[in-house]
Amino acid sequence: MIFLINSCCLYSQVGISTSNPSAMLDIVSIGNTPKALKVSNTNKEIASILNNGNLGINVSNPSAQLHTSGSIRLSGLGINTADTKIVTSDTNGNITTRSTTLLLPQILAGANGIDAISATLSVSSVAGIASYTSNLLIRSFTLTQTSMVSFSYQLSVGSITNTTGGNLTDGASKQIGARLAWKSLPAGSPFTLSDTLYTDAMPFMNSSANYTKGFYYPKGNCSLILSPGAYSVELKGYVYAYDNLQGIKATFGGSPYDRLDIIATPVQ
Repeated sequence: MIFLINSCCLYSQVGISTSNPSAMLDIVSIGNTPKALKVSNTNKEIASILNNGNLGINVSNPSAQLHTSGSIRLSGLGINTADTKIVTSDTNGNITTRSTTLLLPQILAGANGIDAISATLSVSSVAGIASYTSNLLIRSFTLTQTSMVSFSYQLSVGSITNTTGGNLTDGASKQIGARLAWKSLPAGSPFTLSDTLYTDAMPFMNSSANYTKGFYYPKGNCSLILSPGAYSVELKGYVYAYDNLQGIKATFGGSPYDRLDIIATPVQ
């Protein structure tokens, strides 16, 4: 006690369980107790420092270097326009930083006008047998984490005639549409190659006195939760005729308004 009093008077330093304090208050944990410091009020333990250095605020047994069960407030923070990281928390409350490129929506294909289809393909149908384009537009992409992937497309179709190139005058039912299908999938995917993600169709029936002409733009969009891996999808145009007579023939692509956009948003 005399040494402690002298130490306080001469050096303004207090040592607990040490005769040579190296700070104004120097506490050395000894014995079998797991805690180096404990602070309580009349109701509960409000702060603890374990022997391993973990600090708990309103937590009696902190499991991290700083562990609190209350709120956290930061004041006087500056504005950062250079770094692209944000603070995130897992389900257990552990704090870390993540790059915004792994959190925000990312354009995987399209959305910039470069996916317009310069090539054209013509297909025809008769007697109830649908016909599809092949390899008109294929887009590949790779996911590094589980994501909500949104697909959006628009495909032009024109030069609509019967199978011999003449006008449609038979009055029979027809369909013109587009279909988005899987071209390749990663191992273990629950989907199947060539399965349809989305399809749309424009049914019509011409009268015997009129025929269909002009450009049409079948379009569609859908969203799926996909696991990490390499994927590719194919946008197909198709025609369908119920009749056994004239049938239908149409040309897909070749318009600056054709597009296939793929955007991924990581799932937290």
